[in-house]
Amino acid sequence: MNMIFHGKDDREMNVMIVEDETIMRLALSTLIDWESNGFRIVYEASNGYQALQYIKENREIDIVITDLKMPVMDGLELIDELNQVIGTSPHVVILSAYDDFEFVRKAFKRGVNDYILKSEMDPNVVLNLLNRIKHDFEVEQTMTRQSREIRNGEKVRLKQQTIREWLEIGVSPQSEPSILEDLNMRLEWNSIIISLIRVESSAEVQERYGSSIGEFVSSVVKSIDQVLTEVGTGEVISCNPYEYVVVLSFRTSSLMYVRQHISQIMNQIIFVLKEYINIQVTIGVSEMCEEVKQIPAYYLQARKNADLRFVINKHRIIYPEDARHFLKQSGETLIGKEKALLDALKEGKEQSVLQELDKMFTLIKRSASMGNEVLRTRYMELLMILVKFMYDNGFVNNQEMNKIEDVYRMAWQIDSAAKLQTRISSLVQQLLQEMDKKAGQMNRVVSVAQAFITEHYDEDITLRKVSEIVHLSESHFSTLFSKVVGETFKEFVTKVRMEKAMEIMKKEPYLKIYEIAERTGYASTEHFSRVFKKVSGMSPNQFMKTVSK
Repeated sequence: MNMIFHGKDDREMNVMIVEDETIMRLALSTLIDWESNGFRIVYEASNGYQALQYIKENREIDIVITDLKMPVMDGLELIDELNQVIGTSPHVVILSAYDDFEFVRKAFKRGVNDYILKSEMDPNVVLNLLNRIKHDFEVEQTMTRQSREIRNGEKVRLKQQTIREWLEIGVSPQSEPSILEDLNMRLEWNSIIISLIRVESSAEVQERYGSSIGEFVSSVVKSIDQVLTEVGTGEVISCNPYEYVVVLSFRTSSLMYVRQHISQIMNQIIFVLKEYINIQVTIGVSEMCEEVKQIPAYYLQARKNADLRFVINKHRIIYPEDARHFLKQSGETLIGKEKALLDALKEGKEQSVLQELDKMFTLIKRSASMGNEVLRTRYMELLMILVKFMYDNGFVNNQEMNKIEDVYRMAWQIDSAAKLQTRISSLVQQLLQEMDKKAGQMNRVVSVAQAFITEHYDEDITLRKVSEIVHLSESHFSTLFSKVVGETFKEFVTKVRMEKAMEIMKKEPYLKIYEIAERTGYASTEHFSRVFKKVSGMSPNQFMKTVSK
């Protein structure tokens, strides 16, 4: 919101506090020494309606600090009403909590640019904000509203155009240092860092804003600029609705100092965008640029680092050292390197197949330095290898082909390597299941497992041990065993042991119960007795009496 000068030079600025919580009003009114800093609290209201009535009768309110959530009339309604009041236009500062981001976003749409977090009411931060408002207020009195808008608009456009030229073609050697001051840039000519901020879930943003996407861009730029204003360095421009560039400069070349401050600034930007606009971002950060003529190269580096969101986790800051791991090796085609994977598939051993598949994924990720399009091409190569194997070995029908075509279509839309790998891994799992069915491997695997259990019933037999023997995962083997045998793995082991126990009792009735338990794989006599009674309906002693008659 704009402000109108109401009186003589250097007068105190009149402030109104609108807050329904008495404790919060008291905290704000005592936070700083208002009068000694050129401000005067003239009225405190407990809701928007009280504030509006006072302003209609007393037009000399310069700043309104208002809560968003209040009874009778909330902060957003108050802002709307103030926009309709002729003859006054106070500067509005909103008080917000961490969970008010939806209200804050709506306030931004109404022209409010400044906010104070209730949980972080630092006196210096609040005073800096008020002094900036006061400074703008004093500057405004020297120009008409029309000339001010023209001048500011031209300066903003010139600033954005200048920064774009720096990023694309570099800073001209003839550029005067005064240009930074002339355009009010919070930058210097040394220790420059470029960051590219990429908005995730662009489809959701487009659906949410539709034709109002320009308001979204304005809100993002204002939110980032608010953070940069507070830290006193940096400029932001938008490349498009989903990409923003932040240029930072520091008065020191100490990498440790710069990195610490970049981390603080970028994390604050991530927080503000999440809390107040409800978007998540990935940020690519460049190395430190010591010569301004190198800005385009470092801008490209920041963009490439942000692109690594495809192979590194999204919703984070990607620093140069994070990228080095993926940029050391150039990409290699998979053709000619698929033999180990195909051999594992022919054997039908799930564990070996998945191990070889992981090796292929690792090989693909080495193409990260060549860009996302090359990465996707490598994944397509892997899909073609799998499809050819399915055709050559008769493990494909129309239904499977439809699924494969779906993966092909989705591959160019999926926004992360992890998701694409999950789809390919799922396809391989389906292939392994189809191979099990057609090759009769299911019965063969279970037969091997049953034979092992029958032979080693007196040992410590676990699902993990037997699944390793047949080279299947525990979950896959457990499901397979139950389906073929008609009872669970544990039930089958118990049945075999009880049958062996009964045989021993009939042949050697003079044995002690603990000896029989040990011979059938039970370390605990009590456990053996409980299981035996549950299966046979009588205790081991009772059973031995019946067979000894």
